[in-house]
Amino acid sequence: MLDQIFGENNFQSEIIWKRATAKSLAFKGYPNNHDTIFYYSGGKDFTWNRPFLEYDLDNLDEKTEGKYCHKDPDGRRYTLGDLTNPNPNRPNLTYEFLSHKKVWRWTKERMQEAYEIGLVVQPSPGAVPRVKRYLDEQEGKSLDDVWTDIPPINSQAQERLGYPTQKPVALLDRIVRASSNENDIVLDAFCGCGTALVAAQLLKRQWVGIDISPTACRVMAKRLKDKRVCALPEDEDLWAIGRGFIVRDLPWTEEKLRIIPPFEFENWAVIALGGRKNKTQVGDKGIDGRIYPVGVSPRETGADELALEESWYPIQVKQKDKAGRPDIDAFETAMRRAARTKGFFVSFDYSEEAEREVTRFWKEEQRTIILLTVKELLDGNFAHKLV
Repeated sequence: MLDQIFGENNFQSEIIWKRATAKSLAFKGYPNNHDTIFYYSGGKDFTWNRPFLEYDLDNLDEKTEGKYCHKDPDGRRYTLGDLTNPNPNRPNLTYEFLSHKKVWRWTKERMQEAYEIGLVVQPSPGAVPRVKRYLDEQEGKSLDDVWTDIPPINSQAQERLGYPTQKPVALLDRIVRASSNENDIVLDAFCGCGTALVAAQLLKRQWVGIDISPTACRVMAKRLKDKRVCALPEDEDLWAIGRGFIVRDLPWTEEKLRIIPPFEFENWAVIALGGRKNKTQVGDKGIDGRIYPVGVSPRETGADELALEESWYPIQVKQKDKAGRPDIDAFETAMRRAARTKGFFVSFDYSEEAEREVTRFWKEEQRTIILLTVKELLDGNFAHKLV
């Protein structure tokens, strides 16, 4: 497919990103511990900013250690470089320095200054002068097509959103940085939770993201607005002058929300409420998501969800015109099972029997169910119910 879109002659290389340590030995074969990245260009003339890996000065490979084998008294490693000019026809750079007359790369004044500060040295008495090239001033080691230095997102990662195919920002930062310049336009046509867009924004690129999932689009919008990520406002006027972003073609109306797939509807409602959707879509035991009090969510505290087991409220979502008494009964059972005293229920509307059951639940068991409608979520008129 990529050959058809870009042309097979525009395939540049196949990159292997080691994203995990292979663990499963339960089947015959080699466990999969990597993702494959296909690098294509749009033609012969394309942007390429070569990426480098910084040297680990405390853990050098044998080749680098051998090349930078000299050390200053302060421990800085360096190698000695040639100072002669490859062009022999440079009269203005032809002079004698430390008893050696040659065509040099530098002017005599610059050579003398560098010698006085110790940057130009004679490796041995009478030897041709050479220049110190320090390891910590080099760009780094040229990156090849096997990437092992970027770990995957684990359960403790600050950037973790719980999105099933989320990639680390460092990975997309490397790709965007290598293949574009500031103010270029980055397109991600299957952008999921928006990692490529975040990388593009932080690298001062313009960007366009597309995804078929309304949930993914709302996750992206929330992530871009997050003050700890991009702090980018969702505003039409600011977008027009390049200081904000907009989201288009989401199912903002009740009519459209009635016909989207049930799991998409559940995810939309949980995210609109400010909660966290479940990692799995089945076996949720009657709870579609969780909402945390302000200041104690996993992302705000950096704690694992299990460490905050007592500090969350369950969310139940029903894509119904009117949720009834049986729906409320089932949610009450889920709240009892999870030992919750407060929960949130989202539907388009509720029957009188459902509302009476919520009242009875509070009076007899002192457990609160907050009923929210889709219209309230769309209008943003529900903050007072979260208290």
